[in-house]
Amino acid sequence: MLGLSALPVVAKSVEQQLHEQSSRELQRYLQQVGTKAQKQQIDVKVSGAAAGMPDCPSLHISRRQAQEPPLGRLSYQLQCTAPGQHWQGRAVVQIKVWVNLVVASRTIERDEILHPDMLQLAPYEISQLRHGFELATEALQGLKVRRRISTGQPVGRHLLSQHFLVNNGAIITIAVNLDGFSASTQGTALENGQLGQKIKVRNNSSGMTIEAVVTGENLVETIAKRN
Repeated sequence: MLGLSALPVVAKSVEQQLHEQSSRELQRYLQQVGTKAQKQQIDVKVSGAAAGMPDCPSLHISRRQAQEPPLGRLSYQLQCTAPGQHWQGRAVVQIKVWVNLVVASRTIERDEILHPDMLQLAPYEISQLRHGFELATEALQGLKVRRRISTGQPVGRHLLSQHFLVNNGAIITIAVNLDGFSASTQGTALENGQLGQKIKVRNNSSGMTIEAVVTGENLVETIAKRN
């Protein structure tokens, strides 16, 4: 009986090696952007001299524009340097991957301000996206829509612009809540602020600088602490 060290080495096919190489590149990319594939599809087509060659145990695989995301149609160069085998060839790998990203939960019209109920996470195939994508709805809250976004369409930064409900230096109303008691006073914004963002404001009556959350146009709210 042969020991483990004496077992013959079975060379992987060119297609299998290409599939494994492109899969590794895809996993590294997904880790870098901070997400996981919900589904993926990798199709390999070998052409040129490599198409009719036997399996190569020493196959060098390289990709032009290796810094680009491994998505869509990719061209690979192949070079076999195994003893008795010296050939070069080409291959095309088509990669599709579905990830959970931010899409519109309903049609969003131009100039609307994004609220949580307008957005949702859903699996979407990203190989044809040219402007990037978003993975968290919270990061887009309060931004202004530059043009109409259809239901189910990815919501990217290129479709949005900053929209400050409070501008630095503006006179604002500060709502104060203390154990169920509410009051308001006038203040001055010391920072720009979007909906839900915490900013610094000055209470014009006391002169104190405090932090408050933007709740509307020139409106902020703070929760007072009882001494």
